Amino acid sequence: MKNLKVSFDKSISIESNKILFDNKKQIVFVGRSNVGKSSLMNAIFQSKDLVKTSSSPWKTKLANLFKVNNKYYFVDLPGYWFAKLGQEQKAKLDALISWYLEEFSSEIKKIVVVLDSKLWPTETDIDMFKFLQGFWIPLIFVLNKIDRLSSNEIQKSVSHTQDIFFWQKVVTVSAKNNIWIDWLRKELIESCKIS
Repeated sequence: MKNLKVSFDKSISIESNKILFDNKKQIVFVGRSNVGKSSLMNAIFQSKDLVKTSSSPWKTKLANLFKVNNKYYFVDLPGYWFAKLGQEQKAKLDALISWYLEEFSSEIKKIVVVLDSKLWPTETDIDMFKFLQGFWIPLIFVLNKIDRLSSNEIQKSVSHTQDIFFWQKVVTVSAKNNIWIDWLRKELIESCKIS
């Protein structure tokens, strides 16, 4: 399935009322700030700016839901780490991520962990991985920005990531050059069809 019908649906916070939701299946995107999560989602949606990108890595402060084919939600969660962000703000964003995953775990069919292929996973990524394991939701690690690497560098990045997250699926893409985006789009939609 190459083409999707996508529209922005809503932004929510911890204070949002769950009664507003309709139990649609979800794909959730997480990642450190500035790894290209918004650009990746735009590439999947075949849109230039449906998911807002910014030079400020911490701009996303809510859970942003996009309705896909009027059947599923693709969810953009805030970046889970940014060094220059104050401790209080980081705590609020971490709390939002934790709350969302716990509140909607039964609807979430896959969590997409977006990583920068040029920057190997950090301790923060490992901590997030350990946290996500507690939900028993399938994960897929997406190494973005492979257009900036040679074939040899891509293989090293994949190997290193697989060593750290040894039993998880790792795929490589370029949102900028649309490399493997069609495949990833199909993979995520197929995940939504699994009951």
